[in-house]
Amino acid sequence: MIKLGRMRIENFKSFIEPVYFDFTGNDLILFDGPNGFGKTTIFDAVELCFTGEISRIKQTDTKVKKDHILKGDNGKQTTIHLELLNNDETSLVIGIYIPADISGAEGRVSDYKNVIKRFESEQWPDDVTSNNIRKTQLDVDGLQNLLENEKLDSTFTLFNYIQQEETCHFLKLDESTRHNKISHLFGTTKETDKVTKLDLLSEKLKEKIYFYTPVFTNAELDLAQLSKPTIDENDKENNLGSGKLSIFSDLSSNTVEQLEAYRNNLKGVDWVLKNPLYFESIKFNHLIKQITIDPTTQLDSYMKFGVVDSYDEIVKLTKHYSVWKSANKKANIYNELIKLYDDEPNTLNEDILNKYKGYFPTQYDKSASDVIAFDSLSKTNGSLSSLLIKINENRDNLLSNYREHLGHDDTTEYLNVPCPLCGDLKPKLQDLLDEYNVQTTFFEGQLGENGKSLTVVTKNLIKRLVIPLVSKMRLFVTKYDKYIHFDFENLKKIKNIEKLEFERMVVVKNWLISNIGDCSSFTDKSLLEINENYSESKEQLITFINSHIHLYLDEVPKTYLTFVHDFKTLNLAFDENDKLSINSNDISKDLTLLSRLMVQQNSTSYKAKEIIISDLKEKLRKLTVKRTEIMDLSKKYKYEIKAYEKDVAKHIAIPLFVYSSKILQSRPEGSGIFLITPETNNAKGFMQFSATPNDSHDAWNTMSSGQLAGVVISFMLAMNKVYPSKLSTLMIDDPVQTMDEVNMASFVQMMRYEFPDMQVLLSTHESKVANYFHYKYSEAGLKSLPINMKKKRLEA
Repeated sequence: MIKLGRMRIENFKSFIEPVYFDFTGNDLILFDGPNGFGKTTIFDAVELCFTGEISRIKQTDTKVKKDHILKGDNGKQTTIHLELLNNDETSLVIGIYIPADISGAEGRVSDYKNVIKRFESEQWPDDVTSNNIRKTQLDVDGLQNLLENEKLDSTFTLFNYIQQEETCHFLKLDESTRHNKISHLFGTTKETDKVTKLDLLSEKLKEKIYFYTPVFTNAELDLAQLSKPTIDENDKENNLGSGKLSIFSDLSSNTVEQLEAYRNNLKGVDWVLKNPLYFESIKFNHLIKQITIDPTTQLDSYMKFGVVDSYDEIVKLTKHYSVWKSANKKANIYNELIKLYDDEPNTLNEDILNKYKGYFPTQYDKSASDVIAFDSLSKTNGSLSSLLIKINENRDNLLSNYREHLGHDDTTEYLNVPCPLCGDLKPKLQDLLDEYNVQTTFFEGQLGENGKSLTVVTKNLIKRLVIPLVSKMRLFVTKYDKYIHFDFENLKKIKNIEKLEFERMVVVKNWLISNIGDCSSFTDKSLLEINENYSESKEQLITFINSHIHLYLDEVPKTYLTFVHDFKTLNLAFDENDKLSINSNDISKDLTLLSRLMVQQNSTSYKAKEIIISDLKEKLRKLTVKRTEIMDLSKKYKYEIKAYEKDVAKHIAIPLFVYSSKILQSRPEGSGIFLITPETNNAKGFMQFSATPNDSHDAWNTMSSGQLAGVVISFMLAMNKVYPSKLSTLMIDDPVQTMDEVNMASFVQMMRYEFPDMQVLLSTHESKVANYFHYKYSEAGLKSLPINMKKKRLEA
């Protein structure tokens, strides 16, 4: 932590003779004595060393002076030495030097800082009168790094110094000025000054813009007058044009280049009027190009949907696709159930029944009693019985599949039939079946009553529910097999078109029918048909269309789109009878008008006026652009300043409330001060100290001068608590002039316990207050140094 050590002042204000102070190791330095004995001068000297200026000197006096405002004897040099200690070791010595015999322009109060030189030294000088100590200029950046405060110049009076007059007057200012003052306390003075300068510069640019705007307008009016066609008295013909084109009613603001462009447009229209058949051929060929060369999606659509008369058929196809998907899904389900039956025709379980329940709820409900019995018997059936039933089911399934394998029917007699299990040959199929039935009877005989009942119910469900539904499903799959296996997915992918695209295709289709002829051979024959090679068919169609291009021998001056642009520029269009509102004679008159105006605008006076207008226009443009840039920069500055102030206020609000409540213990409300700031960064700037959270009035209007002094001191202490720097020295110049005894006692008590490591320089004009401070600090075990300035001056 950096604190103040020794200090020497010579010829600074009222201290003409050298005076020496040693603050080393003291927690409290008390300057007491009557007003006028130099208490504030000591604070000015310290501030001058740290910031290079004295903030309470108002730089409003620009008159030439015979001496310097900071010198006691103008004929002698002024020096100040201030020692900075870090743990009682010299860290830096700051020096101030003002040469002798300052007068004239250098004596102006507004320029008082210009002659002040600051220097530095690593050791306290043995000979302060030697010029060697002034060899090293003060490294301001190094000082700021030492104190860990990059904005030392603007924040010194915020963190470390409360001036005598500041304790009562900064809250009394109007809203705008008061905010500027508080901005200074928050360390945004330089930024606020920049905003002010930017705003002033913006206003000056605005004045210049207002000055040049009417000049520019008048110059344009003069040019417009020169741009009007003039008629000589000897002219027999009317050279004011046809009067049929509204765009030529006022050509005063048009340049020579624009007039020349109008001439070119008129020539294009004139050519069309004189060559109507050629123009129709150009238009026809352009349309063919649009269809065949430009994006040819319409031709693709024509080949796929040319056979379709209405978009309703496309909608029907989409609905048909939905029906096909539904049928396809049903067929897949049916095939799954059929396969389950074919694989194991005599097997039934809960999963299979649930499938039938989901797909055939009506038929399932008709067999509900058998299903209930099946579920009940299945749950109560023993493991042996279940095994026997499963054996019988598998034997039945095997026999069924074997008979299907043989292709068995009742009219065919099968001989020497091998057993599917052991391979033994049976003379006849019936012999195999008889042996099978004997085994079946045997296994069924082993079943209990529950197993037998379950076997009966199972056979009933297969016979009454499963087999009829399997037959129904087989019929559906067989009937719609071709429909189901149709590749509708590919058809839907190819034959898919939005209504807007279909309507565009219809336009192309109708144009082809009217201008090219029958092109149906290149289209699909039906909506359900898909061409195997659309690309080849498209090439053939384009070749067929291009074979109808019109040929002409004469050279055409423009493209079709350029002719269209000519008509559009002149606001011309053919009516329903293919007629225009002007003829070639009218065009000839308008061409004469344009030629005359171009001759006028090529005159010397016209060119000179054009140059003047061009210069004025460019000047106005640059002024406007620059003013916009400055306004944007000012806006950004204001936004960042308010955002910074809001952030600072948010961090110090709580310590401000705590410290102010301790210092202002005599307040009837018994609470601290609330810091009110704008809720948003773009709101109008204000910083308000309120006595209560719901008080909308400024503290100045609701609190006494002593309380206001306590508010300012609380604010400084809160800033030091939240944003501490390495400079652990606070200077408070005579706060007792406005603070009452209770507030002062509270302040001393808080300083002893809240800021025991801070070195405090405090002045007062009352000796009893100084004695009180000295007693309280000594009682807390802190070191106090009382200095009576009247006695000090008399000793000197």
